[in-house]
Amino acid sequence: MNKFRPKIRTRQNRSGTISWCVDAGFSNNKRLRWFFKTKAEATSYADKITINRKNHGDAAFALTDEQRLEAVAALGLLAGTGATLRQAVQYYVDHVHPKRGSRTLTEIAAELVELKRKKGFKFRYVKALRVAFNVFNRVFGSRPANTIEPKEIESWLDDHPYTANTKRNYLRDVGILFRYAVDQGDCLKAPTTKIDPPKADDPLPSIFKVETIAVLLTVAHSNPQHELLSGLAVGFFAGLRSCELEKLTWDEINLADSFIEVKAEKSKTRTRRLVDVSANLAEWLRLHPQQKGFVLPVNWRRRLASLLTLAGISKWPKNVMRHCYASYHLAEHKSAGLTALQLGHADTDMLFNHYREIVRGTEANNYWKIAPAQQATSTIELALAL
Repeated sequence: MNKFRPKIRTRQNRSGTISWCVDAGFSNNKRLRWFFKTKAEATSYADKITINRKNHGDAAFALTDEQRLEAVAALGLLAGTGATLRQAVQYYVDHVHPKRGSRTLTEIAAELVELKRKKGFKFRYVKALRVAFNVFNRVFGSRPANTIEPKEIESWLDDHPYTANTKRNYLRDVGILFRYAVDQGDCLKAPTTKIDPPKADDPLPSIFKVETIAVLLTVAHSNPQHELLSGLAVGFFAGLRSCELEKLTWDEINLADSFIEVKAEKSKTRTRRLVDVSANLAEWLRLHPQQKGFVLPVNWRRRLASLLTLAGISKWPKNVMRHCYASYHLAEHKSAGLTALQLGHADTDMLFNHYREIVRGTEANNYWKIAPAQQATSTIELALAL
């Protein structure tokens, strides 16, 4: 192949002046020539198109007149922006024509949920994501991810009578969906990153008074057919999460060495931990010989509703057993690090923000004395060995 080099010739104009012509031959059956007033200008341009030809081949000269005019107009629009024509085109391609095509949010969500399931994420977590995605996709599911604007998501949240916390949760889950879409090339940026989460004042954890817990455990002991005493005692005095408590088996309770093993595969955080068995918890667990299988029955929530009625308790706040444990443990030991370790928290932020100083020292002392009495003459005496 001959080395490409445009020719430079002089041209006599009718006015008597001389022009310098850069002749690049033919492209698309069209002669490519440019004229300049001086030889220096012609030589400089010849060098430029020689480099372009070397870097880009014949495509550098294959533009039609219409395409060249289009390029000039585009460069005019970009004037003052600091962006090149190539950068502008790349931005357009990324936004309007994603790498995987215009996949809908419903398709992307189904793919993400299945991926989470295959990777072994907790069933409840995967289910919660699926529910959140389904709610969001009732409105946006038929659209490609790259067409959703932040203001649309904000309007969607504003149009629903959700609490601030619920809106924050939806925004969090939808953000997971869009970040996955970005990673897969379905859109360039996640619109959720430009939305400020709704502000909400997190309420203090709801806990029971010492007397209420004592009565509940006493009633559970008096009604063994419900099979809830041991599970409730572990909930209140070991602070396991509900999802961990439901999976706890008797062989994971070691009374001899005073600890409960929360195995990694049963932990919400997928981290194994050992929870101390307090003296009063050990007494409650010894009321019934250790057995095989799960500590709580499968239908424990339905049985709990019946037990609460017998105990005269009208309300069961969410995570109340774990909240009681955290509050009374922190007040008793005055060590956020120790309490966080028992709860399986990664740090002490939640304890400082939600549990500090909501229980008095005397109340905490009585909490850890809730135990079955040796001689019981009344319901309260059975539960309170104070």
